[in-house]
Amino acid sequence: MFLFSSTSLSYLSSFLFIIPLPFSLSFYLTDSNPLLSFNNQVREVHLYTDNHRRGMYLQMTLDGRVSGSDAQTAYSVLELKSVQPGHVVIKGRSSSLFLCMDSGGGLSGQVQYSEAHCTFRELLLADGYTRFLSSLHRLPVSLASRHSPDRHGVPFTRFLPLRNALPEESVPEQPPNNQRHFHVDSDDLLGMGLNAMDSPQFSVDK
Repeated sequence: MFLFSSTSLSYLSSFLFIIPLPFSLSFYLTDSNPLLSFNNQVREVHLYTDNHRRGMYLQMTLDGRVSGSDAQTAYSVLELKSVQPGHVVIKGRSSSLFLCMDSGGGLSGQVQYSEAHCTFRELLLADGYTRFLSSLHRLPVSLASRHSPDRHGVPFTRFLPLRNALPEESVPEQPPNNQRHFHVDSDDLLGMGLNAMDSPQFSVDK
């Protein structure tokens, strides 16, 4: 028969208490996804993208055209609102248009919100960039040319959300002429025929 001193029993009970801890910490935490912290919040950002030769910001002008600008403008200020975990709606602050995608991956700004065409899955990459995939078409938001063979490749389909530091001001009807813009889709910008539905309410907490 084994005899244990009070000191040995105390040590043994402490050891047994410690053993289960790693197992209890190994379970998946459903709330560990950092994207969940943005639920019901609006983020004002500029979406910057680049390749080895050029960098630009995604913008939506008043005519619904989606293009890339080589500098931050009032039209590149975008509001990102989470509508469900990992899925966002993107709206231009100055244009008041929703970023939407057609079946071919073409982008346009739309007045009417469509859950199917204007909702994007937000994927955080290891390098700090983010990709936005159409929830319906599974295609990435891209500023590459429609005819580019790399349209859905890495360049111009990953974006770095940069916090907006531009002051709120009146927006001209057209961007300044001295600003370079890169138009990604020049035809059928507004011909997606989206079904209208109630749009998410955007309000930014200053």
